Amino acid sequence: MAHSPSQHARLDSFGGSVNYGDSDAVDRYFELSLFGLLATGFLTLASTGRMDMVTMAMMGLALTGRAVLLWRGNTFLLSPAWVWRLAVIAIALLLVDVVFLQAAAANGLERGFLALIHFIFFLAAVKLFSAYRTRDYVQLAALAFAQMLAASTLTIGTTFLLFFALFLLLSISTFTSFEIRRARDRVRGPRAAIPWGGRRTGLAPALSVTSVLICTGVVIFSVVLFFVIPRANRGYFSSLAGTSDRMTGFSDDVELGQIGQIKRSSAVVMHIDSPDLSPSDGVKWRGIALTTFDGKRWFNNSATSMAVPGRRSFRFGQEAIHPGRPPRLLNYSITLEPIASDAVFLAPQPLELIGPFRNLWQDLTGSVYMPSGSGALVRYSVLSDIAVPSPEGLRSELPEIPSDIREMYLQLPKTDPGVFELARQITAPYESTYEKVRAVESHLQVDYGYTLDLPSAMPVDPIAYFLFEARSGHCEFFASAMAILLRAVGIPTRLVNGFLQGQFNDVSGQYTVRASDAHTWVEVYFPEHGWVSFDPTPAEGRLARNLWLGRFALYVDAFETFWEEWVINYDFFHQVTLARQLEHTSRQVRGDSRRYFRQRYRSLVASLREYTERMLQHRVLLAIGLVLMSLGIVAVYARSGIFTLFGDWSIRRRARQGRGRPEDATLLYHRLLRLFARRGVRKLPSQTPNEFAETVPEPARGLVRDFTRLYLETRFGRHVTSIPRLTELLSQIQSQPR
Repeated sequence: MAHSPSQHARLDSFGGSVNYGDSDAVDRYFELSLFGLLATGFLTLASTGRMDMVTMAMMGLALTGRAVLLWRGNTFLLSPAWVWRLAVIAIALLLVDVVFLQAAAANGLERGFLALIHFIFFLAAVKLFSAYRTRDYVQLAALAFAQMLAASTLTIGTTFLLFFALFLLLSISTFTSFEIRRARDRVRGPRAAIPWGGRRTGLAPALSVTSVLICTGVVIFSVVLFFVIPRANRGYFSSLAGTSDRMTGFSDDVELGQIGQIKRSSAVVMHIDSPDLSPSDGVKWRGIALTTFDGKRWFNNSATSMAVPGRRSFRFGQEAIHPGRPPRLLNYSITLEPIASDAVFLAPQPLELIGPFRNLWQDLTGSVYMPSGSGALVRYSVLSDIAVPSPEGLRSELPEIPSDIREMYLQLPKTDPGVFELARQITAPYESTYEKVRAVESHLQVDYGYTLDLPSAMPVDPIAYFLFEARSGHCEFFASAMAILLRAVGIPTRLVNGFLQGQFNDVSGQYTVRASDAHTWVEVYFPEHGWVSFDPTPAEGRLARNLWLGRFALYVDAFETFWEEWVINYDFFHQVTLARQLEHTSRQVRGDSRRYFRQRYRSLVASLREYTERMLQHRVLLAIGLVLMSLGIVAVYARSGIFTLFGDWSIRRRARQGRGRPEDATLLYHRLLRLFARRGVRKLPSQTPNEFAETVPEPARGLVRDFTRLYLETRFGRHVTSIPRLTELLSQIQSQPR
C-alpha cells in the first residue's frame, strides 16, 4: 500500500486526525487482532515484575491512546519527518540506557537485555501512531513477538502460559485476516492506503471460529512436538529469569524482624517430593545458622567455609555423627524457586546431595551455600539422617564444652540485667543441660503469645522488650530470647533460619513450602550428640496457614509444580523418564487387556456349558430345536428357499384379493434374474429387459419374452391384473431344464 497524495496533504508537519469512513469487516477484525497482539506482549512483560514504572506508564499510555482512537473510529498519523526524528532519539536513548540507566543491573547481559526491551517499547509506541502500510503492520507484529520473546526469558511462572495462549490465538487471528486482506487487494487491484484506526463496521465471526480451531490444532501438535524433540537443558538466559528481590532473612547478616516480614507473603518458595515423608514428621528445612547477636541483628563473625567434596554429587561425611543410635534416613527432592538466596535448604544432617551445582561450600555452622547463588529455579535430591537423640541420652550428658565452642556460641550483647535474672530463675531447679533447655523452651511456649504485629520502630533492647513488656512476637523473637537465656546460663546456642515442613498437596503428591512457612528456631550444643534443634515458638506460630482459596489453591499449586517440572526443567533425563513411563503404561494396558478378554472368554464358555447342561435336561425341547434348526439350514441352501415360497404365496394372495402392487412385478423380475444368474446367464447393467430376454437360451426364451412384456406393463403401466400370470410364467420358467 502507498500513502496517497491527498492523505499527505491532510497531514501537517507533526501529524493529524482523519476520519476515513467505512471499509470491510476484515479490516476491522485485523486491526483489533493486531492491537490485541501488542497489548498481550506488553501485559506479559509487565507481569514479569522486571520493568520499571516509567517504561510501563509510557507504553500503557500509548496503548490506551490507540484503543480510544480505535473505539472512536479515528486515527492519528505522525508525519514521516517526525517518525525519523523519533527513531534517532530512540537510538540515542538506547545508548544512554545501556551506559547509565542500567548500571545497577546484575551483569552486562542483563543490562543490555533490559535496555533492548526499553528500545522495543519505544519503537512500538511510535509505530502505533505511524502505521498505514503493509510493512508497518508486519513490523508491529514483529515488535509484539519480540516483547513476548523477552517475557519468556524474564519469567518462568505459569502466568506466562496464560498470556502465551492468548498471544498464540491472536497471532493466528492476525495473520489469517492479514492474508485475507492481501488476497483481496490483489484481486481488487491497488487501493488507497487506509490508516490504522479508520471506522469499520462489523466483525467476522467466521474468522474467530477459524482462529480458535487452528490455535487448538497448533497447541496439540506443539505439545506433542515439545515432549518428543530431543532436549538439552542448557539455560543460556536462565539467570535473567530469576527474581530481583533478595530474601534478606537468609543471609549471614539478619536484622531482627526480617523473617516476620517474609512470613506475611504466601509466595511459593519450594516443593518437596519424598515418599518417606509424612505430614506428622515436622521436618524443618535448614537454611542459615547464625552465631553472633549484637542486640538487634544476628550475623556470623567467622567467614571460614570449606568446599564440599564432589561435583554435582556431594558427600558431607556425617554418617557417624550420632554413634550408637540407629539412623532414620530420608530421601527427598527439593525444587527451589528463584529466591536469589545463596542458601541450600536441607533437612538436618545431610549425608549426600545430587544437584546441578559445580561446587558447594559449607561453613562452620553446617550451613550449605551455592558460591555464586542461583537466580533460577533449581532442583536437587538429598539423603539426610533426621533421627534425633533420645531425651534419656541428652539428659545423661556431662556439660564438658570445648573452648572453641564456648568462644563462638556463648557471646552475649549488652542487655537488660533482668534477662540474666530470668534465665537463672527458669533453670535453677534443674541440673542437666537438657532439662534447663526444656525449661526455657516450655517457659516461652506457655507464657508468651504469638503475633506478627510488631511496633513500627524497633525498641532499643528488643529482647528485653519482648520478655518483659510485649510478651508476644513471632518466631525470631522466641528463638532469639531462648538463645540469649541459655547463653546467660552457659549453654552454647545458635540461631537457625529456614522453613517449616510445609503443606501436603494431595493433588500433586508434594509438600508446598511458602514464604509464610519461614521459621526461626534454636540449635543447642551437646558434646556427645552435636547440635540438637529446639523450637520455643508456640504451636500457633508453627501451623501451616490455609490459603483463603482453599482447595482451588492446591490445584493451582499442582499445575505450577507440573509446569516447573515438565516444562521449565524438561530435559533429556525427563524424556527418558517419560519414555519409560509410557512403555510401562503400554505394557500394563496390554496385560490388562489380555486378562480382560481371557476372563470374558472363560465366562462365555462357562455360560455356554451351563446353558448346554440345562438343555440336556429337556431332551424333547432340544430335539425340536435341532429339527427346526436343520429345516432352517436346508431352507437357506435350497434353491427355491422357504422365503421365496412365502414371498410368492404373499404375491398371489394379494393378486387374488385385488390388492396387487407394481412393486410385486419388480420382486418377481429380480427372482427371474437370480434364477438365470445361477444358470450362468447374467443381465448386464447396460442391457434393457427386452435385450436380456433375447440372450436367454431356448426353450425358455419364449417364456422369458412373455414374462418381460407383462413385467413392463405391470411395472410402468401399473396393470396389476397381470401379476397372477407373472407368477405362473415364473413357475414354468423354473421348471424348464437348464
